[in-house]
Amino acid sequence: MMRQIQMFALVLGTVSVAGAATLRVPSEYPTIQAAMTAASPSGDTVLVADGTYTGVGNFNLLFNMKSLIVRSENGPGQCIIDCAGLGSAFTFFGEPAASVVDGFTIINGGGSPGPGIYMYYNSNPSISNCIIRDNTSGQEGGGGIYCALANPTITNCTITGNWGAAGGGVYLQMSSPTIRNCVIAGNTVSTLGGGIYCDTGSTPTIVNTILWANGAQEIYVEVPGAAGVSFSNIQGGWPGAGNINAAPLFADPANGDWHLGPGSPAIDAGDNTALPAQVTTDLDGNPRFVDDLATPDCPQAPGSCGTAPIVDMGPLEFQAVACPWDLDGDGEIGITDFLTLLGLWGTAPGGPPDFDGDLEVGITDFLELLAHWGPCP
Repeated sequence: MMRQIQMFALVLGTVSVAGAATLRVPSEYPTIQAAMTAASPSGDTVLVADGTYTGVGNFNLLFNMKSLIVRSENGPGQCIIDCAGLGSAFTFFGEPAASVVDGFTIINGGGSPGPGIYMYYNSNPSISNCIIRDNTSGQEGGGGIYCALANPTITNCTITGNWGAAGGGVYLQMSSPTIRNCVIAGNTVSTLGGGIYCDTGSTPTIVNTILWANGAQEIYVEVPGAAGVSFSNIQGGWPGAGNINAAPLFADPANGDWHLGPGSPAIDAGDNTALPAQVTTDLDGNPRFVDDLATPDCPQAPGSCGTAPIVDMGPLEFQAVACPWDLDGDGEIGITDFLTLLGLWGTAPGGPPDFDGDLEVGITDFLELLAHWGPCP
């Protein structure tokens, strides 16, 4: 009899995993919280259709200790959670790494607690492919994300234009998140840590990430050396393998376009080993690990980024031009391309024909063009 009970329990467990449900918002459930509440404790997916979600049941969202995947149907550009200044989009309290938020734009967090995402007490969720902007913290800090005793993994996100008393972008208290391939930029504070504030006991791992133009410090740490930063572009510089301090050449940051422009020093400069195998696309859903032939691989630390193609820093992979030396677009590198290069000699166009990315068209760029003379490969 005991054997039969054990076998029955095993079958039930198998059915639970194999039968994980997809709960659709709003076609099946009117609000995101309604779907999350109806979901089973483990394995279900709440799939949110395109639209702007506000009002009760669409922010201050609770996982209630469930291991859920809450995902937008078509990415953050089409799916917005507007907190209307009345709280946070998601609030975590003790959820495991199997809890996932993927593909939302989160705006107008405010009030109490107020950051875009609030995590507390042994919360370890995964936050991926999100745009977290224009949120204001009503607590001590963390306009974009607040972590207290939490160790989330944050991947392929932009955290921009947020405000907090401290840690305009991210506030950490006794927390050790992993932040990889993100942009944290244009956040402001009234005290310290415009980008990230690390309170005592916080030891974040930051890799392949760009921190730029944040108020006060890009990263503030209570304890020197507490933040492990590598293969990242930090304005003002930061110690660590593969780090750089160079204008990232965003396409249009004033209007929220955080794509890398041609010639950005963040192109082909990240650490391939920092991303797990399942991360194959960027914030736009475009391929990761795209080789830009006009950019040297890992120029700041040759040989240490991995095997080409090298991942870019930041959440948006530069989608390289297949034949950047063909300046006139006729499918062949020839005399007119040379004349175009010559006409820009000594200038800094921020892209071809500045093939070496040194912000000046010169002899090395001419030699690069000459090396590819003839039909495009």
